[in-house]
Amino acid sequence: MLTILGLLNQYVGFFNVNTKFKGRLYTVLGFGSVWYILYIGISFITAHRYLRGFGLVAAFIGLMYVIYLNFMYYFTEKKAHFDISPHFEKVVGNAQTADDKQNSTQVLGPSNGVYREQQVLPTAIKSNSDEIANIQAVAQQMLNLGLISQDYQKMSDRDLRQQLVINHDQPIYANHPGSPVPFAKLVMEGSHLVIYGGINEMQAVRLGEISRIGLADVTTALKNSDVFLASIIVNGGLGKTLTRSSFIETAYPYTLKVEVAYRLK
Repeated sequence: MLTILGLLNQYVGFFNVNTKFKGRLYTVLGFGSVWYILYIGISFITAHRYLRGFGLVAAFIGLMYVIYLNFMYYFTEKKAHFDISPHFEKVVGNAQTADDKQNSTQVLGPSNGVYREQQVLPTAIKSNSDEIANIQAVAQQMLNLGLISQDYQKMSDRDLRQQLVINHDQPIYANHPGSPVPFAKLVMEGSHLVIYGGINEMQAVRLGEISRIGLADVTTALKNSDVFLASIIVNGGLGKTLTRSSFIETAYPYTLKVEVAYRLK
């Protein structure tokens, strides 16, 4: 069983398959395979080798419990009964979480500095087809490196419903509230204010052009102020919307959200 799952994981990894699909696939295969353990356990018991037999039956029960948890998580929106995973996470998860935070800090870092809210303005971005493709490629690189979360900020179904109301039924993305691009910079090309970004400076590509800063066009804004890149995040990928009875998860294109800080001349 483990060999089959290992080979499947290797081959599925060649494709851009979302985590939920793989979880469902492994759950179904695990459910079909674990019955062989019960068969072997019963065979040992009938042969009067009780220690091994009952040990395998106990292993079967434990694995079926794990499959039940996976089924409730990947196939339904309901919470599993007798779920011990939160207690297990308390025992072994905190150290791992600390390591993950340390690794994340080492990779990303506050590359664009910190600004007061009063200094920051939103922008409007326009991108041509090549730049849109670049945004998708950068997002995929970030996803492959684990720099884009896929857990909906651990929101419950109730929280998701509230967010969808706030968003006027626009999708809530799995990477809510967005994932910062590891490297980005603003470049003046003639009269155009262009954004370059990527997982590092060496692999930075053109992502688009700022067309408005706040309520002003770029020419007017640059005439009166110096501008600096404050933040650049990607939104998109897997996202949930709400039907009458349940959520629907869909894959959406990635988009950019850029804010700039300004200083009056």
